[in-house]
Amino acid sequence: MLPSGAVYRVEVARTPEEKTQGLMFRESLPEKSGMIFLFGDNAPHGFWMKNTMIPLDIVWMDGSGRVLFVSANTPPCRADPCPTYGPPDPASNVLEIAGGMAAKENITVGSTIRFEDVR
Repeated sequence: MLPSGAVYRVEVARTPEEKTQGLMFRESLPEKSGMIFLFGDNAPHGFWMKNTMIPLDIVWMDGSGRVLFVSANTPPCRADPCPTYGPPDPASNVLEIAGGMAAKENITVGSTIRFEDVR
């Protein structure tokens, strides 16, 4: 559940292959959907937007779901080299949702996102 009270249905990226693929090549995202990256460690995790077709809000969190950093409306990368986004600080999980939705759902540094039924 997001700080606004909204519930999103997210795909889970656990394996290295799923994490590498992420939301590449998607031309749109269904409303109230996204992808959660479960890292299983607490380390810096940089993201890039190569082959991503739509702007995304990328949200870094600690193990309890507390938001550490938000990259809002992160633009697609059209040509190499693609920049890397993210804080230098350690994070355990990262959420990607459609660009602009973090602000609409009141996701800010220090807010908490709660996950249910993540398998």
